[in-house]
Amino acid sequence: MSIRYPIGESRQVLTLEQNVLDHFAKWRQSDPKMPEAGGQLFGVVEGQSVKLMRATGPRSSDRRGRFFFIADRFAERREISTLHKSGLHYLGDWHTHPEAFPAPSGTDISSIADLFVRSKHDLNAFLMVIVGTADFPNGLHVSLHEANAWSALNAQREP
Repeated sequence: MSIRYPIGESRQVLTLEQNVLDHFAKWRQSDPKMPEAGGQLFGVVEGQSVKLMRATGPRSSDRRGRFFFIADRFAERREISTLHKSGLHYLGDWHTHPEAFPAPSGTDISSIADLFVRSKHDLNAFLMVIVGTADFPNGLHVSLHEANAWSALNAQREP
């Protein structure tokens, strides 16, 4: 199974593949002692289709606590280079929150906006996924972020 998210009025559709959903589920903060987890998102853009095909992390070099996740940016740069060679492009970041229906914090929003500005890329926006404790898709916050704006995406209902 996969989950699809229409992207505004662009007619593009973001698809979260099953292996990515499985990775998110593995790191969900379902136990009160579990620290936040996170990593990067990789995929392909083919016309109107944006396929999220790989989620990385967390890494042993990341700093993690119940209410924070700080990625090892050097390790992330290596991941971007390695996965780009296999045809996957960096699309954004993901992390967990210890709440059923996650919402981005001010720090989440400013961090990804700063990353968008400082990074070399050809993307219109970076993707951010926050994984909550509720079942998917309700337990996922999916949004697109630019330098000074962001918008949440809503899962497409199945017919």
